[in-house]
Amino acid sequence: MRSGLLVVPLRTSEADIVARVAVKEAAGRAQRFGFDLPLRYREAGGAWHDGRIENISRSGVLFHGDDLPDVDAEIEIVFALPVHPTPPRIVCRGRVVRTIASDRGDGARRAAATIARYRFVRGRTAPP
Repeated sequence: MRSGLLVVPLRTSEADIVARVAVKEAAGRAQRFGFDLPLRYREAGGAWHDGRIENISRSGVLFHGDDLPDVDAEIEIVFALPVHPTPPRIVCRGRVVRTIASDRGDGARRAAATIARYRFVRGRTAPP
């Protein structure tokens, strides 16, 4: 546990992640998992941008990247879970609820977005 975040080992199964989330949700607020993972994001119908996940929960994601969407923008996010043997890609739809300054002192901004819907995608049918 670091800064209130549960850091999940890279060799964690999907079932382990789902079980940990379910236990925390039973106790109240959704647990945040600290990840440093690449993601792609875009406003609905817009161009894709590269970013990185800082933390994620059942209900939302905190990420940073170039050209962040505005607050209230509908967004799509795509990333791969670090599970083996075949990492599934997850396609999420949600809305940006706030943007905040990075705590790293580099002037970068982060975006917090809800996750309203998501689906697991395997193979080549996933967005970029």
